[in-house]
Amino acid sequence: MKAEAMSLTFLGNEGHVRIPFFQRGYVWNIENWDDIFIDLLDFNKSHFLGSLILKQLEKQTGKPKEVLVIDGQQRLTTLSVLVRALYDGFDLETQENCKSSLNNYLFYKKNQTDKNLFVKISHSKIDKTYFQKIIKSDLTSEEYEAIIIENPVTKTSSSSNKILQCYKYFLERLKDINEDIRIELFNRLLDQENKILVIIDLSEKEDEQAIFDTINSAGVRLSSADIVKNALFQKALDLFDNQEEVEELYKSLWEDIFSIDEDTIAFWDKPRATGRLMRDNIEILLHSISVIKGFFDPDKHTLSDLSNLYKNYIKQINKKELSDFIKEISKYAKLFREKIIVFDGSTLFSYQDSHSRLFHILSVCEISTFHPYILSLFYKYDKNPEILDVELKKVESLVIRRMITKSETKSYNKMCKEFINNNSSIDKKIAEQNDNDIINGVSYISNKNATVLLFWIELYRREMDRKESIKELKYNYSLEHLMPQKWEEFWSNVLVKNNESNPILDKESAKKERNAKIYSIGNLTLLNSSLNTSLRNYEFKRKIEGEGRKKGIRKYADLTITKFDILDKYDQGDHVWDECKITDRTNSLVKDILTIW
Repeated sequence: MKAEAMSLTFLGNEGHVRIPFFQRGYVWNIENWDDIFIDLLDFNKSHFLGSLILKQLEKQTGKPKEVLVIDGQQRLTTLSVLVRALYDGFDLETQENCKSSLNNYLFYKKNQTDKNLFVKISHSKIDKTYFQKIIKSDLTSEEYEAIIIENPVTKTSSSSNKILQCYKYFLERLKDINEDIRIELFNRLLDQENKILVIIDLSEKEDEQAIFDTINSAGVRLSSADIVKNALFQKALDLFDNQEEVEELYKSLWEDIFSIDEDTIAFWDKPRATGRLMRDNIEILLHSISVIKGFFDPDKHTLSDLSNLYKNYIKQINKKELSDFIKEISKYAKLFREKIIVFDGSTLFSYQDSHSRLFHILSVCEISTFHPYILSLFYKYDKNPEILDVELKKVESLVIRRMITKSETKSYNKMCKEFINNNSSIDKKIAEQNDNDIINGVSYISNKNATVLLFWIELYRREMDRKESIKELKYNYSLEHLMPQKWEEFWSNVLVKNNESNPILDKESAKKERNAKIYSIGNLTLLNSSLNTSLRNYEFKRKIEGEGRKKGIRKYADLTITKFDILDKYDQGDHVWDECKITDRTNSLVKDILTIW
């Protein structure tokens, strides 16, 4: 890598400067043009207009030197259009004096004996036509007059190409500028000492991602997805017979999938929590595919290796393999967007929707490790939903049983790789946590895990109960300890009993038993609102009924796990809540857990 402050005249040393067709088009608007124009007109200060990252391509015999614009096409395009607009506003004599400079920086020859000049910067897609028209001065007066400049301040919209708008903006602004100032601006832009850019030159073998990571603090950013996309379609350009074929491949299998509209772009750019990290959907997708394909080994690699691993994989494949790989990515992406469910506070869950249940559990547990395996199942059993449901249910059971038994999760990466290679091996992993382990696990459970378990037990019971008409619920309930964590003040007169309903007379043993039972799932329930802080610690009767304006459990007991398990028995005269009741309810809930998972 070579980074150096340079003027725009660096273009004179380049041959063909190519903006890959798979990069986004020109998007700068009047605010960007205004900023750069006003800045450049201040001749009393030095200017820094940002970085350009260029990648030198291996020179082919008989062809001009070629360089790819990896990043910075917006400012490079804008500056080139400004130079052309300045030149077009000069009188004929001044134009003649400046013509050689203009040709040197905006045009190139394919060889030294060629009389024809070609536009140096090669855009892609529709931008290419308009940029060429401007630089070659082929724009007709009718076409110029038809250009409408979009203005975000006045809400003026326009269907005119952005590069055309940029050219007209500069020409119109320059009409109000003194000729001497315009000539000075032109000379400054093409002055070798006016180093307004930092040119970061990469060799063909250098890693763009590593460079971007290094200079990211300066505001330059290239994502792993950008690197992968560039590698895929640069390879396609090398292997396919014509660019039109590659462009069609790009449009149908990448652009239409990842950037066809604003909603699509927003989806793939949206970050989601994956453990302690936030990762974009597209990065999760690409990581999943690399694990499925086997060139990302979770035991050896990290996410920082992702783009390099893709590049190495892409380098080794032939034309057919590349085409098939791009098609695979497209299919995986469609499945990811359709099947990998994201939730918010308004989402309604039902027990029958097993896919939502799985992804909700993974989301609550902040587990994305199994996304590659799950995506491989969607891909493999796309036409066989019955088998797919069975295999996804196994993932759900594995995660829940290991969550309850507090089994370590560091091996999930290794499991994921193992399941992809042989999905029958998941059965052995599920069996590692037996039913006794589950019973012991729910005897002391965290609030987060208890909440998700109780929520899905509730939905399971509603599904099984034909009388229960409401089958869908939002995940917005509050967890409540029936016997409070701070029990000493109001619950000391409730005898501590063991499983045989016999009182434990030894105070220390009794205290130990009570403190253990408090965190058992049988002592926990879900309410549709939190109880008043002071009410939480009251004795059982006041806690159920409330006091004055402080509403008790009865007011917030919408769910069957509270109404039937606790309130119905209370209304039948059972006003005692103790360790035996907790044990009985735990056993009842465990039966549901073992049935579901």
